[in-house]
Amino acid sequence: MVFDAFEWVAFLGGWYNARTAILIGGLFLFSLRFMFHGNKYNQPPKLAETIPFLSHTIEFATNPEAFLKRALKTMQSLNTDILRIRLGGRQVYLVMGETMTNPLFRPNSRMTARRFIEILTEVMFGPTKKDRARLAADITGRAREPVPGTEHIEDRLWVKWHHLLSEYLSRPKYTNDLARWFFDRFTTRIAELFPLEKPTEMLIWEFLHQHQTECAARAFLGDGIFEAAPDYIDALAEAELAIIPIALGPPRWLNPKPHRARDRWLDINRRYISNALRGYNWAAAPTDGWDPVLGSPYIRELVRWGLNAGDLDIQTIAGMYGQHMSNQNSNSVPATAWTIMNALTCPDSDLLPNLRREAEAALLPDSHPSKSDPGSLFDMPALLGSPWLQATYAETLRLRVTFSIVRDASRDTTIGGFPIKRGAMVQAPIPLAHFNEAAWGVPGHPADEFWPRRHLQSSGMTADGKENLTFAISGQRAGYWFPYGGGPTMCPGRNFAKQEIIGTLAFFLTWFDLEVVGWVLPDGKTPSDREARSGETFAVCRPDRDLKVRLTRKR
Repeated sequence: MVFDAFEWVAFLGGWYNARTAILIGGLFLFSLRFMFHGNKYNQPPKLAETIPFLSHTIEFATNPEAFLKRALKTMQSLNTDILRIRLGGRQVYLVMGETMTNPLFRPNSRMTARRFIEILTEVMFGPTKKDRARLAADITGRAREPVPGTEHIEDRLWVKWHHLLSEYLSRPKYTNDLARWFFDRFTTRIAELFPLEKPTEMLIWEFLHQHQTECAARAFLGDGIFEAAPDYIDALAEAELAIIPIALGPPRWLNPKPHRARDRWLDINRRYISNALRGYNWAAAPTDGWDPVLGSPYIRELVRWGLNAGDLDIQTIAGMYGQHMSNQNSNSVPATAWTIMNALTCPDSDLLPNLRREAEAALLPDSHPSKSDPGSLFDMPALLGSPWLQATYAETLRLRVTFSIVRDASRDTTIGGFPIKRGAMVQAPIPLAHFNEAAWGVPGHPADEFWPRRHLQSSGMTADGKENLTFAISGQRAGYWFPYGGGPTMCPGRNFAKQEIIGTLAFFLTWFDLEVVGWVLPDGKTPSDREARSGETFAVCRPDRDLKVRLTRKR
């Protein structure tokens, strides 16, 4: 589901040492004060632990996969969608299912993500002290109507920012343009690297991590950042892996490596935005088109808003600029790699032929990189509406998205009839819902197996005697599939990401003859004795192995 203890320790920078032992010992002493604290309230079941008030904290930090597996097993055995634990002496509730998760997605003055957002705001785009204070003071939420009780706050930065996200990353006009600009660059890159009818070996994850990331970044941010920082992709990759250790790990003095990676990333974006804006001609900038300096309309409007209506510092604006690229690629690129690798290796013999059939049916007849508008590869609505492609995409997200929805109880409240005291934390870890056997298991195919057919339903037979399948996530699974989050904060980039992921899969299936060579270790050469598992993560897990393929371009 996530990754093993040794990979997690390495991911955190190897900070387990004598100083950490002292901290854990102190945490244990601190936790003793809760040991004999009586339970005065009707509370949900509690997850057992070996050392009271300490075991969960250690396991959660060192081996989250094992921790969540154990929690899920307990929840399923007790037939409950809520479980009580303590992390670092704090009361935490783990939830899944529609009844328990829906309250976390609604604007609510009693359940807030403010603390979590403040941490990520600081980690991901390092605002100035003044801007940090302004962002923290805006507790009105992102919905059009402010959270009840906050109507007096006028400086609503979050809702204004969210409006830009909704306008430029959710509307079909802009997402279609982004997809077209991405495929324009990606197909040109493919044509340069892979001559027609010449067999070539390629590592899927390594190739996409470099080239898909760069082509999407150029479509999103413009070309200027790459001229200013040729190592931009490497810096981005290191910064993405630094986010979790900085946000949830020990302070800089205990674990300096991820902080250095994050600082390098922020510095690149700050220097570029500062220099780019000195001579930028806003009057000459395109209204809706692509711009080499500031890329897509969203980036231009974000910078314009930050400078004018938002009155934010260049340092803060530059952090927002880079943060959106990180959010987009840390999800869509590994998801694309998993989608392609799973499609090529799935034991269901019907999957690959049906994916090819649907991709070929949506391919525009004059698609070729020599066109004046090479980004128009597919009839995108037809492609995105294809049942087998949708099912493969949905199954990839189900298995590989690992983040948690996190809320703090700012006041006493209830969830599912259980009282939640002020100061408690409620988490909806996506793996709990996505690996739930009752929701996702089908005969012969457990919930932890890649099996796209679980998202397909039969609706009779076609005229030529074949089963007519449609894509659907049934109502009984409501609350057990939310890879984008939910409510006003639902991932605004999901529409572009879906086009990017499904379109790239369809592109490889229609432009290449593909032959699987085998799984290899991260060095790209040594054969692996197993298929890839989920490795390092920010949101969508990266594969810890790569798939080597032999491909021959036919278009």
